Amino acid sequence: MKQNTIYLLLVCLLLVVLKVQAQQDSQTDSTGSTIAERDFKKLDLFPAISYAPETKLTLGVIGYYYLDFYRGDPRTQISNINFLAIYTLNNQIAIESRWELFTNGNRWRFRGEAVFNRWPDRNYGRGNAAGALLAEIEEVGNTPDTLNYLNISYNRINFMPAALWRVSPNLYIGPRFELENLSRFSILSEKVTFLNAESSGITEIPMEGWRSGLGLQLLLDTRDYILNPIRGTFIEASTQHFFRWLGSDYVYHNFQLDARRYINTVLNHTLALRGLLNFRFSDEPIPFRGLSRVGGRELVRGYFKGTYQDNHMLAFELEYRLPFWREDSESGFWQLWKRLGVAAFLSGAQVRPEVGDFRFNQFRLAAGAGLRILFNQESRVNLRIDYAIGLAPNSDGTGERQTGLYFFLAEAF
Repeated sequence: MKQNTIYLLLVCLLLVVLKVQAQQDSQTDSTGSTIAERDFKKLDLFPAISYAPETKLTLGVIGYYYLDFYRGDPRTQISNINFLAIYTLNNQIAIESRWELFTNGNRWRFRGEAVFNRWPDRNYGRGNAAGALLAEIEEVGNTPDTLNYLNISYNRINFMPAALWRVSPNLYIGPRFELENLSRFSILSEKVTFLNAESSGITEIPMEGWRSGLGLQLLLDTRDYILNPIRGTFIEASTQHFFRWLGSDYVYHNFQLDARRYINTVLNHTLALRGLLNFRFSDEPIPFRGLSRVGGRELVRGYFKGTYQDNHMLAFELEYRLPFWREDSESGFWQLWKRLGVAAFLSGAQVRPEVGDFRFNQFRLAAGAGLRILFNQESRVNLRIDYAIGLAPNSDGTGERQTGLYFFLAEAF
């Protein structure tokens, strides 16, 4: 793992050096664009060399396309479309695109994502304990591995657009739609033996089929930079209702509140705070990808995504970001090094089958730190390398803790 980390860091530094040589520093306004001149169409494209426990080493291409729907109007946020095409050493394939588009004067805001995954994954079962225990035999005759998850694989297609109308300078409202299909589900092991009562529920979680839901999204956004805020507030409240008359194989209702606050403490340092509530109600079992899931590169780093999953979730995150760059520094020595920074973070979450089951002392905590490399000065997008530890003692089996190394473009939140 140390060799992978060093290699990824060297690649990051090389990319930034090339980027520095191709552009000059310029003053920016609060929309994340240059005051003297805005880049109305610009493409940042580079190799997608990343790492996460869910994927191992990733190879591919990643890009951000920036565009401006009204030339020279400082009120209009610069739009961005990011896209990703990767193959991982975990034999995973992902083709993904996410977008945040602003029309003239920010009157309309279109956001969403489109995803195709061929994805070996893990199923830890439901609950706040990750207490499953099973013996998995890769090939007949081999010694079984004792795990607290089941190795699975599936194909996933997801499309989730939203169209939001500005009702006040920073407040948007509009419809949100989600369409997802899981197919070609399989258990990767030839033979599995469940060793305790908590394990049997793994096979009872519905997997394949369509999820189709329609809802409403309310968005308050005063962030100064979309991809890496220094100050501001972001609050997203949404509902999503999945019905069979929409083509869904499952019927349930989702209510989510995602609140973030970015505090500029000193210079360009940022204290980032986040609280997340996700409640899902149904009279029938909710499918695997419809559950509230903890972990991954964006929510409670340190746990494999889905280590804890159930109908309802409460989560929090706090992160202190300390960049070394300064707006008023023109020294040639700092052309590279001023783009570096560090961050430290603490997070926690818990999941429950019923809303009334939450307990203050049952959060699964994680902590970590990382390196930041300022890749694009106009959008303030960072390359980040994070190492996190899941503090729950049995998250990786009996008596073991999970850890995670993450290397990706843009902040976790």
